[in-house]
Amino acid sequence: MSREPGLFGRTVKSRSLSGFVMTERAYPARYATPVHAHECPLFCVVLDGSYQEIHGGRTHECTASTVLFHAAHEEHLERFGGSGGRSLIVELAPTWYNRVREVAPPGVATSACDGGSLRAAGARLYREFLSGDDASQLIIEGILLEISGEFLRLRRSREARPPHWLENARDYIRSNFSQRITLENVGKAANVHPVYVAQTFRRFHDCTIGDYLRRTRLEFACRELTAGETPLAEIAQRAGFSDASHFHRTFKREIGISPSQYRSQSR
Repeated sequence: MSREPGLFGRTVKSRSLSGFVMTERAYPARYATPVHAHECPLFCVVLDGSYQEIHGGRTHECTASTVLFHAAHEEHLERFGGSGGRSLIVELAPTWYNRVREVAPPGVATSACDGGSLRAAGARLYREFLSGDDASQLIIEGILLEISGEFLRLRRSREARPPHWLENARDYIRSNFSQRITLENVGKAANVHPVYVAQTFRRFHDCTIGDYLRRTRLEFACRELTAGETPLAEIAQRAGFSDASHFHRTFKREIGISPSQYRSQSR
């Protein structure tokens, strides 16, 4: 396969305009790219065929109704199906993309969208890419701004409510709090990249995964201290603390009194 820097597949047609480079690319059946990232942010309009887009531990099934945005320097890979595929890639110059960031400081997040207004915008973008007349530069820029706005709206909508997998991450922590838990473990339970899990968990829970784990262990310890006469060392072990002294220090720092004082006062 011929390859340009940061892009895979075969070039069908390419246009270089002020602020962006547009390339139609074709991919053979069963083609798989290695993990890679792009120097510049880009949009991808899937023209035909199908493939899996894998980013941040998530897999998106891309078809001719899909439009994607890739932020710069974010790793991902593609796996094409039996019919291969064809896409329109629009690489955005930093100067052009910074105009979007002026009105939306966080910028557009790497994401994919199927159907709706983005599908129609993608089809218009491809038509203008093929036409190449004097007005196409202005029209293409307007369509790209429209697409950017739709992705910003999509991002705000997604950030307004927790993703469905966050409950899986939380359940995993609560079911395994007495064990050694790592970000990789939580990421596997949620089927999401561990870094993305950590960022999203903090945004919706106002604490880190480590804070949540400690809180869950202390909640268990408080219930045990109230329920009976189980030795403190046993409670510490069952709660997941390394030893009784660690349990005592953590409990007093977070609750304000020692475990034995808590047991006494709870009665």
